[in-house]
Amino acid sequence: MKKTILASLLLFTQINTASATSTNELCLEGNNCTFVLLSEINTRAQKNEFKIVNKKRAKLQLSPFSTFKVTNSLIGLELGFIKDIKQKLTFNKKTYPPQTWWPPVWKLPQYNLSSAFKYSMVAIYRQLASDIGGVEMQNYIARFAYGNQDISSQLDKFWLNGSLKISALEQVQFLQRVYHNQFELKQSSLESLKSVMLVEEKKGTKIYAKTGAGKVADGSMLGWYVGFVENSQGVHFFAFNFNRDTYAQMKAARVNIAMNHLKKLGVVE
Repeated sequence: MKKTILASLLLFTQINTASATSTNELCLEGNNCTFVLLSEINTRAQKNEFKIVNKKRAKLQLSPFSTFKVTNSLIGLELGFIKDIKQKLTFNKKTYPPQTWWPPVWKLPQYNLSSAFKYSMVAIYRQLASDIGGVEMQNYIARFAYGNQDISSQLDKFWLNGSLKISALEQVQFLQRVYHNQFELKQSSLESLKSVMLVEEKKGTKIYAKTGAGKVADGSMLGWYVGFVENSQGVHFFAFNFNRDTYAQMKAARVNIAMNHLKKLGVVE
């Protein structure tokens, strides 16, 4: 596999949203970023309340990278390729041979949905997409109205800077519809998905999220952090994306900036 392709497949370890953050950096108007929050407040008649930074960027469809693992996991659960979060998951090592650049968490002796999701194990999810197949994958992507619904670039990597694109606003709307089971999915699938998405539980607040990252056409790194928060106020769906020159710069700021926005808006402490 060519290095240029490998660069686009850098799906990195999910960062825990540990309570402390290193800076107070925010996504600002006019910058190469967006933050979208959709809050459903328990005590208000008007449930949906949007907060958006950089509205034009919020509507811009971009590669989902590892945030697509939310959708890929859900489809796998629905179709029975994944029975539960502890089922052993494998991949064809001839098709996806281990690479020297893989981080240690991509070289564990075995995986289940919990570990594969947590560590963004690329080969597991490429294998899962292949097992699901083009027909079923397209059916579900259309059913979910997921972004531009285009999986034509290649079945096992269309979400890795390929044909599939989704905006931050669409990410939030998709998560909201999944949360309320508007797609009429199995309750067990939703429960399993929530279980693997949970990254922090503290003082009655639960944070469910997924990171995503990869190199895009201009050579910069696109970073994502999407998810939802349950607290005493209600449920809050969010999506953040931005570009940084290098992976190190993106990784250092991705979760931090999203959490700073959630704190500023009173969603988390």
